[in-house]
Amino acid sequence: METRIGETIYTEAAEPCRNFCILGVTPLLDPKDGREKLVLSNFAAGSVGNLVFVDTESGEGESIPLPGDSGAWALLALGDRLLVGTCPDYGYLHSLDLRTREWAEPLRIDSETYIWNFALGSDGMVYGGTYPGCALLRYDPGKHELTSVGRVSDNAKNLYSRNVYGGVPGRILVDGGFDEPFLRAWNIAAETFEPFGSSGETIRAANESFVCTEADGSLRFYDANTLQPVEGAAADEWELTLEEKETVVRGRLRVRFVRLRDGSRAGVKGQDYFVLRPGADEPVFRPIPVPAPATRIHTVIADGDGVLWGSSGFGQTIFRYDPRDGSSWNSGAVCDAGGEVYGMAFVGGELFMAAYAGGDHIVYRPDEPWDPYGNVNPRTLRSVGPELIRPRAKTVVGPDGGIWTGWAAKYGVYGGGLSRIDPATKEVASWYDPVPGQQLCGLAADGERLYFTTDTGGNGLAARDEPCHFAVWEPSEGRVTYLHRFEPGERPGFALAADSRVWVCVGTDIAAFDPASTAFVGRIGLGERCGCLLAAGSGRIAAFGEKTLYWIDTATMTAEAAGPLPGHVSTAARTPDGTVYFNCYGTKLYRLNAPVPVPGSR
Repeated sequence: METRIGETIYTEAAEPCRNFCILGVTPLLDPKDGREKLVLSNFAAGSVGNLVFVDTESGEGESIPLPGDSGAWALLALGDRLLVGTCPDYGYLHSLDLRTREWAEPLRIDSETYIWNFALGSDGMVYGGTYPGCALLRYDPGKHELTSVGRVSDNAKNLYSRNVYGGVPGRILVDGGFDEPFLRAWNIAAETFEPFGSSGETIRAANESFVCTEADGSLRFYDANTLQPVEGAAADEWELTLEEKETVVRGRLRVRFVRLRDGSRAGVKGQDYFVLRPGADEPVFRPIPVPAPATRIHTVIADGDGVLWGSSGFGQTIFRYDPRDGSSWNSGAVCDAGGEVYGMAFVGGELFMAAYAGGDHIVYRPDEPWDPYGNVNPRTLRSVGPELIRPRAKTVVGPDGGIWTGWAAKYGVYGGGLSRIDPATKEVASWYDPVPGQQLCGLAADGERLYFTTDTGGNGLAARDEPCHFAVWEPSEGRVTYLHRFEPGERPGFALAADSRVWVCVGTDIAAFDPASTAFVGRIGLGERCGCLLAAGSGRIAAFGEKTLYWIDTATMTAEAAGPLPGHVSTAARTPDGTVYFNCYGTKLYRLNAPVPVPGSR
């Protein structure tokens, strides 16, 4: 494939990944037509989010795009207005006039990119928690003004004021973390933060009578006026008044719900919404009644027939795209936990997946009916959570035939691990912290061993200033047999085993590791960071830089620029006929204009 720099080397193939990812649900009486609506806040990864208004009686839907950002956790109906707090890039506060469907001017605090939820204070102000500044925001509905009352935690490593709670006279309660979990109370009159509760407690409920927290599975109660602990009869009575937040559906699933005006329970499961009417044994599920938007592609692989399979950037769904006829299919949620599928691998006609945020392993049989409600197809296997939750290094098939995945530890903990699925028995084994205190960020396998890279970041934590590593893992022994420490400041990433070597992205270089001599034997300088490597056959590797595609000759260890890319490539796959498809952290699937030669073709 000879292409001069500057020429177009790719074509937009499709936008096959389409799904809903509903982060917030609230009911309201719509002043526009006087009908009750279920409002769904949809996160569209790689695009702009929207609100979906569902008529609870007729099932008709209305889609309203947000003025900006991908989606929103925070929803609050406030008279004739609906407040929306967005993520993940801007942390906007949007205000929608429900009568006219017109948006007010967006507001934001420059340091914050997430607003988690809203709470109405006893002073008539609306409060919200944030990331990454761990701030408490205050919104004045009358003036349409947004301010920050300050940072909630004294610990600079705490980035999250994760949830706020109103309903308590004269105070707003906040819990957060994740370096050190905390509780704080904002005194509205004094405009100061007060200590409250103890470390490890999270707020379960708050109202004008009591505050309920939970720690290690036990409930604790505090008087709402004094915030002092309460035990005995009062606590026993309050426990009986805790509002139920989840309902059992289809005999197995526990699904969060909101209550409608007639007492019905309503909520969302995957790509459907449901309503459970009073006296009914089972809820009625219906598809969300507006078109699903194109969303960001997170991972893409190819099966043996040349069909592409991928996962969404958020929403726990997968898709299938057949380049031969352009057809596509999108699934419902593959497991109960929220997040997205990182790792994907086919073995024996089954698709094995690894997903954030529950540390879940999932297996799906494409030739059998989709049946998620009884854990039939897809089927969730043993989780490695809560210790391991994010499969950052994705999934490979190991030399032993097992399905291996590299993980990052839970929020607030530095560390990582490996897991293995036996494709025959579906048994899951795991190894925690093979490199102590570091998460896995790249994973590769050849015919004998596994290889992985680590870095010093963590879920909800800033990266530490210490060396990262490259490790050789012996599957038969379940241990690291070689460990290389990179120079200070060097951050490794993607790893690929091809042509008897392991190729590792390190800064703006590609480092070559020789398993035979157990040593790094050279580097190829690209001059830009590389987000993805792909074995291209015939002694070549495709290296996807931030702006340019490079062909690496594995024999001479040289790189040649092939042409410009539309963006920083995050995932790529090659079909059996040599065609390469890739994605650039967006909704579009791209195809290289000429097939890459298959192995043995020259």
